[in-house]
Amino acid sequence: MRLRAGVLSDRGLVRQTNEDSYLVRRGLYAVCDGMGGARAGEVASEMACRGLLDLDPERATAEDLRQAIVEIDQAIVRRSLEEDGLIGMGTTLTAALAGEGSFILAHVGDSRAYLLRSGGLDQLTEDHSWVGEMVRRGELTPAQAAVHPHRSVITRVLGSGGELQPDIVDVSVQEGDRILICSDGLTGMLSDDDIAGILRQDGDPQSVARLLVQGALAGGGEDNVTVVVVDVLSSSKKAGSPVQDGIGADAEEQASSGGEAPGDDPTAQDGGLSPDEDEILLGPSDRGIVSAEVSGRSGRLGAGMRGRLGGRIPPLRNPSIRRPVVGASAAGGITKTMSAVSVPMATAGGESDAGGGSTDEGAASARGKRWTRRRWIILTVVIVVVLAILIGAFAFYNATVYYIGTFEGTVALFRGLPVSILGIDLSAVVEVGTVARDSLAPHLQARVDAHDLIGKEEGQLFLRTLGTQ
Repeated sequence: MRLRAGVLSDRGLVRQTNEDSYLVRRGLYAVCDGMGGARAGEVASEMACRGLLDLDPERATAEDLRQAIVEIDQAIVRRSLEEDGLIGMGTTLTAALAGEGSFILAHVGDSRAYLLRSGGLDQLTEDHSWVGEMVRRGELTPAQAAVHPHRSVITRVLGSGGELQPDIVDVSVQEGDRILICSDGLTGMLSDDDIAGILRQDGDPQSVARLLVQGALAGGGEDNVTVVVVDVLSSSKKAGSPVQDGIGADAEEQASSGGEAPGDDPTAQDGGLSPDEDEILLGPSDRGIVSAEVSGRSGRLGAGMRGRLGGRIPPLRNPSIRRPVVGASAAGGITKTMSAVSVPMATAGGESDAGGGSTDEGAASARGKRWTRRRWIILTVVIVVVLAILIGAFAFYNATVYYIGTFEGTVALFRGLPVSILGIDLSAVVEVGTVARDSLAPHLQARVDAHDLIGKEEGQLFLRTLGTQ
């Protein structure tokens, strides 16, 4: 089975940083959407993508993929407890491992995977989110879920602790199929019909990935958006065909999109890959849009950035060490480490930036915006639920207590507490006696004025006793 992939990621029109990460490797594809304060979201998503690099796509099984995700989850939890500023970080993960005539999908969170076959689009994953659960229970329609104010509240995520259970699904594929893996920055801005319409268009995966990102930005660009598009090709190769096994579009296509062909960019890194070596793309950077493309099996690697789609893409000369634009082959490059997982990496400029410097400092105050929003949403929901429980419990209790007081000068039995809040009395008369309060002996008047809480039967007995006296 021959595969060809395209990938594109954009921070969107609202976010200041990009907390999405992706992994594109022949036979292994993943998208992760991070969350957390400061830089925690991007750290978690990158750890998740890096943690999959130990898998050999040609030999890995569904159990290997599941175990890798469990270990990634544990690593994220450990690191969040060990480093200041990372506590509470987490990430979604949707990964596809290619087999012979099938894909093994692993899924945690609300990043999605789709299959386009013969023009029809099927969603392969189920959102692990609050509204997703409500849709499955029949409490919301998909259309209602798409605009629900709590649609971003996730119920399953890497880094939450406890026993993680990723969804593992085996999906059969055939020649002509197109697989899409994406973060919710795409599905939150475009409907499934819109996504299907773009995926049906002719073109290589990279150009389709670009159209999807353009659509998300045109729809509002309210979130980071990352897409990986994988085409299942014919197993036979035609001599001289520009479509080869590999990642991304050819150099000519990249140049026509407004960027620079890898061969024309003096800062682009040529990995020097032989036809038998693997290619890895790991990203993105947090400098706007990053387009990482490899020309067939030649291994030539191009990278660029831009804040908006359109226009010339200048070369990315000094990416942050915490957010590599692309991963490289074993040829050349430096090793950048995330937790206990490392992978040989090459920067576009061939240099490392160990400090991150002013880029990280300038972005630190904005990196927690997404998780801050989600945290406030979660906190608001928790507060509302807690208040509802407290109000319900108080109302129940208030309906079960009684006291003796006076109503228009006559001794009476009241239900509720003998207080008022904001001018609203919490009690009401349930039975009026026959004796005036002023006619009682002083010790009985003191008891009536004390408003001691009693039971209903005791209060009724007291009224009857006063009547007989």
